[in-house]
Amino acid sequence: MRILMLAPHPNVRGPIAKHTQLLVGALSALGCEVVTGVWGRHSDQESNTNRIVGRLKDIDNIRRQLKQAYFDVLVIKTAHDWATLSRDIPLLLVTRHLARATVLQFHGSESHKLLKSGHHLFKTLTARLIRMCDAAMVLSSEEAREWQQFHPAGKFFVVSNPRVPDQTGPPARLPDFWELPVGVPILLYASRLITEKGIFDLLDAVALMKDRMAIHLLIAGDGAQAQQVTKKVKALKLGRFVTIAGHLEGEALAAAYQVASVFVLPTYYSEGFPTAITEAMNEGLPIVTTSTRGIADHLRDGEHALFVPARNPVALSETLVRLLSDPALCRSIAQASREQVKKFSPEIVGRQYLLALEEVVKTKTNARTLLTGRSEPA
Repeated sequence: MRILMLAPHPNVRGPIAKHTQLLVGALSALGCEVVTGVWGRHSDQESNTNRIVGRLKDIDNIRRQLKQAYFDVLVIKTAHDWATLSRDIPLLLVTRHLARATVLQFHGSESHKLLKSGHHLFKTLTARLIRMCDAAMVLSSEEAREWQQFHPAGKFFVVSNPRVPDQTGPPARLPDFWELPVGVPILLYASRLITEKGIFDLLDAVALMKDRMAIHLLIAGDGAQAQQVTKKVKALKLGRFVTIAGHLEGEALAAAYQVASVFVLPTYYSEGFPTAITEAMNEGLPIVTTSTRGIADHLRDGEHALFVPARNPVALSETLVRLLSDPALCRSIAQASREQVKKFSPEIVGRQYLLALEEVVKTKTNARTLLTGRSEPA
């Protein structure tokens, strides 16, 4: 199978470029020929003008790639929101007939909006998008059910993202400016700083916990609400209890996981399965999170993680105190999650992808044969 796979530029922050590299390797090992192309932002600081010009150039480059060589399937790794609709619809208008099949992979989607009242224009554009492709892949069964209910004629597959391999070598050196306390349990939050990821709920929980037990929160991430996070830390007088490290990658991110006692992500964001949770599982950290989307698919409460209700700092603080007060529970969850993360190995995920893509191509080929009476090229 020949695949053209489109993903964000490697310079852009985020896990999709890493996932794509691992997925290409896994599919290649299974006998596929995978060519990659750039789709989406080229940098984290693009101006509106550069964004528009860049997308137009990308569309032309992708069109040329598809016309110059035959591909069984075009895979577009994207998301589902207003911004991605505005770029993906023009791309599909130009490329939809240039590969045997076209498949979207949503790394998070706003499928919950499709079943609610209102959002009429969003629904109309989404319906247009999904009709122009042959299938879509999502990261949770909840998303798949919502998409299927919205567009019953569509084909929707649940897949996973491959995990990054284990870190090897000596422990990473902690950056000096972190100034983490010695002998104190470290709570690690590693994600974007936006309300929907639960960061403000976590700060409220830390404020409730700090007089009950010794703790420290390490925040690894940045985002649209970074300044509000800093202001809330000051307002709650948590300066001695919180370190804001900013966006981390490479050795600094490895150091954050190594120094942590517990990983915390009280998210209610419309994502599939957070990469940070996979990384925490890989590092053998006990996890406290919410039962949402792909998390509910892959983790069991009390076995691989402890679940807390979203938007509930009191419940979050009580669960963290319970976990940190029970070393045996910490070890049990860490061991179980480390075993569970093996399901995300590139080899397993690669086979999952290939089965989905083969089904899409086979269905599309059979449909065209019925219409034309001719088979597709091999």
